[in-house]
Amino acid sequence: MMVRQATRGDGVGIEIAGHLIRGVRLSASEPGRLAAASEVAIESRDDDRSVVDALVRIRAELGEPLLPTRVAVFPPGSSLTRTDTTGLSGTELNQMRSELAAQRGIASTVLVDNGPRRWLIAVHWNDVAIRRLEDLTERAGFVDVAVDPAPLALARVVPHAASRVRRDAAPGVSVEMITSNGVPLAAATVDSVGRMTPSLTYSTDAVSERWFDDMTEPVVVVAEIRRLIDDGQRSDEPLQIAASPYPAFPPHDLRSPERQCVALGAAVGAAGLAGRLRPVDMVLGRIEAAPGDERPWAVERVSSLPPRAEAARIGPVKKLVSRILPRRRSDRPRR
Repeated sequence: MMVRQATRGDGVGIEIAGHLIRGVRLSASEPGRLAAASEVAIESRDDDRSVVDALVRIRAELGEPLLPTRVAVFPPGSSLTRTDTTGLSGTELNQMRSELAAQRGIASTVLVDNGPRRWLIAVHWNDVAIRRLEDLTERAGFVDVAVDPAPLALARVVPHAASRVRRDAAPGVSVEMITSNGVPLAAATVDSVGRMTPSLTYSTDAVSERWFDDMTEPVVVVAEIRRLIDDGQRSDEPLQIAASPYPAFPPHDLRSPERQCVALGAAVGAAGLAGRLRPVDMVLGRIEAAPGDERPWAVERVSSLPPRAEAARIGPVKKLVSRILPRRRSDRPRR
């Protein structure tokens, strides 16, 4: 078991995609930083014991690390977009989160700092299922667990110039993403029929940062992402880990970038190699008011009796005198 104290550059990244779990461990003392990699199948995604069993096996194959861990997930039906929140106060950010939850049903957000800019990534996914996976990962023995949207993790390791990215993680689990300066503009899960898995393709054809500003409907976002991805030219630039190129392992190798790209991005975040990272914030469910009345109030008389008179209070002087002078006992015979 690896029990040495974690330093910057040490971390664990896990990708949960469909019925597969992939994991890597980074170490600052290892050449190339990659210390271990693994891939395990989940017998039943809906069974907690099966998921925990697969995570326990991943942890054992990674050396049972006691290191910060990030879990990257992006289940089918998920999408994300970003909004510029540079200069907004905490109160204004909380108001924006509440509006996203009330108007668009988006309860999960992530703040991302990128140079002088700050972006709010709004993630549309099943929040209950995400919390379940986080809890099961902790139950399997991983420590300091945080959840990442898979596109956000992937954006940390693709070349900084990459703008159009497609990731086919497993049968039925494919993600397309548009990025700018290393931060996703928009991403969504897409149809994976006819795609080879695992695979990763990306291009460097530039896309305007404000392309998705007026798009809020997931269907419209997905359609526009698909169009932009199909128009892009593919690039052969290697993945980057802390500004160092990741080796081009063959596709059948467990360490290959096609297999571990998302887990690598999650591990880079856990190891502190991607700057300041914040966890996913989830807005708690609101307490619904009665139909047709947002604030029902009722006033009722509860008593007609006059208020009780306050008991007489003994002043500080009387208290002091009563302590100093002995009390006269009523049963002592008088002279």
